[in-house]
Order: sequence, then C-alpha cells, then structure tokens
Amino acid sequence: MKKYYIGIDNGLQGGIAVIDEKHEIIETLPMPTISYTKKEYDVKKIYDVLYRYRCENAFLILEKAQPQFRDGKKQAFKTGYGYGIMQGLITALSISFQIVSPKMWQKKVFEGLNQDNTKMASIMFCQRKWPKHNWKASERCKKMHDGMTDACCMAYYGTCL
Repeated sequence: MKKYYIGIDNGLQGGIAVIDEKHEIIETLPMPTISYTKKEYDVKKIYDVLYRYRCENAFLILEKAQPQFRDGKKQAFKTGYGYGIMQGLITALSISFQIVSPKMWQKKVFEGLNQDNTKMASIMFCQRKWPKHNWKASERCKKMHDGMTDACCMAYYGTCL
C-alpha cells in the first residue's frame, strides 16, 4: 500500500501537495479559494482534496502559522482563521499530522541552497527535484507558484522524519 505525504502551506496564496514514499508527485494545487474574491478559503474544496487521503497510510505536514509583526488585526485574524480551518479538517478526517515551523522544514530541505529568499529557494528545490512538473497555478500564469512549491517541500520534509 502506498504511503502518502501531504504538505500544506495554509495561507490564502499557499498550496497543497501530495507525494508518495518514492518522492513522486501525486497532486499539487494552489490553496483552494472562492474564485471571485480569492480572499476566502474554499473549505468544501479543501475538504474534498484531503478526503481522498484520509487513510492510515497518509501523513501530513502543516506549516505553523504565526502572524507577522507587520500584519494588521485583519490579516492576523485571517492567518489564525486559515490555520484553524486546516487543523479542524485534518483532525475531522483522522489524518496523522505534525505541525512544523517554517524554519524547521526549510533548514532540512534547503540544505546547501541560498536561504536568503526562502520563496526562491523553494522554487529552485522543486525545479531541481521535479524538473518535469509544472509549478504554475494555471495555464495563464507566468510565474511559478511558491505556495505549491512550499507545500511540496513540506511533503518532502515529511518523508525525512
């Protein structure tokens, strides 16, 4: 039976990634949001994605969310809200998980890479590890989606535990 490793970058610009024990990508997607605003989580779609992996052979890495010093009240609330949604869905679906700080997974995954810009390091790592995968959020996008690459890095980190 395959073992699945799921990484979640839980910000609105984040992503979800699933890899197997051989580090092959099963699925990557930008964080599901309500399409007309992109300022609200699409909780039903997130649930549907996680529901597919609700078996005992799945392990999830959830990035610890912390409001930044520069965040206002509204942004701090939104950060905590998304973090709570993810924990609630993961717990309700009985998926084994671990909460990991960004510094912890980045230290392990970005070993040997320039870590001054962690978003670029994430993109570089994923492009090297999975060169054939499309890291853009959609066909129309021109830039790589760092939320998906961060999520994939977290899933990869899960395989190292």
